[in-house]
Amino acid sequence: MNQTTSASANEARQPAYRVEAPRASDAIGLALRDAYARDAGLPDDMAAMLRQLNRPR
Repeated sequence: MNQTTSASANEARQPAYRVEAPRASDAIGLALRDAYARDAGLPDDMAAMLRQLNRPR
C-alpha cells in the first residue's frame, strides 16, 4: 500500500504558536521599556533641514 502525503497537509498539522507582548514585570519587558521609552526628540540639525524643506519656494 502506498501512502502519499503532501507538504501542505503536513504543514497544516504543525502546532500554532501565539506570541504575546511581554508583561511589565518580565525582564525582557523592562529592558525593552528602558531601551525604547526614552523620547530622544528630533536632533536640531534634522529639525533645521525639515524647516528648510517646509519653506515655500
